[in-house]
Amino acid sequence: MAERDKNYWLDQECAQAFWDQRLALPYQELLHDTARWLDVQAGEHWLDLGCGCGQLTATLWQRSGGQIGEITAMDCNAVNAEAIDKLKRKLTAAGKTPPIRFLVGNFSSGLTQFADGTFDGIVSGLAISYAESCDAKTGRYTDEAYNHLLAELFRVLKPGGRLVFSVNVPNVRFWPIFWKSLRLAFRLSKPAKTLVNSLRMMTYGRWLQREAKRGRFHYFPIGEIEQRLRHVGFQNFRFCHSYAGQAYVVAVSKTAVAATEETAA
Repeated sequence: MAERDKNYWLDQECAQAFWDQRLALPYQELLHDTARWLDVQAGEHWLDLGCGCGQLTATLWQRSGGQIGEITAMDCNAVNAEAIDKLKRKLTAAGKTPPIRFLVGNFSSGLTQFADGTFDGIVSGLAISYAESCDAKTGRYTDEAYNHLLAELFRVLKPGGRLVFSVNVPNVRFWPIFWKSLRLAFRLSKPAKTLVNSLRMMTYGRWLQREAKRGRFHYFPIGEIEQRLRHVGFQNFRFCHSYAGQAYVVAVSKTAVAATEETAA
């Protein structure tokens, strides 16, 4: 692989830079806006796609009152396995052990490890945009993996299943996120480390923007996102701005009507 095609998402330093943002105001805003659309019921099986250090995984557990059936936390970076183990121990300290399993998987190639209708719900935080595919003949990046991932998310949901996710806006600006994050940085136990990781996030942010311009990653306007979701079958589209105005939170569902009609037939 050429140096210009290196994927920094797989580096621990990159992962740590973005992990450190979980306490900052922009990410807390994003977490709150995502959580309010998570309708998690007892006994359900949910997928946290691109789970990172597990903030949304923890939110699923909490929103269900500890009654969720299972959470599959999946990420392309194996370093997150340790973070998920720590999360399980932390949540277990409050009582029942959470049914969380961690999987390493490259969702750019789809979700073939899961059968049709596996999940009652799927949540994803700032991850779907990074499904990447490259044309073998031209060497150019395409949106094929992105479109395929949307179809796969629809496939692995049960009828009536819900998808809630966030993605960055077009021409995302990381400086508003950085400045808003500084309000909290110096109140943390390790402010210098937090500041360094915030600056690293800016560096990786510039890399993300460059790769998006090449077509490797996908920061689409909200209208185009809606169109692509509806094309694969999702309905009940809604969205809001979040993350210091640099992300959309989107909620859609897989209609249960088709299953009802099939049963009646």
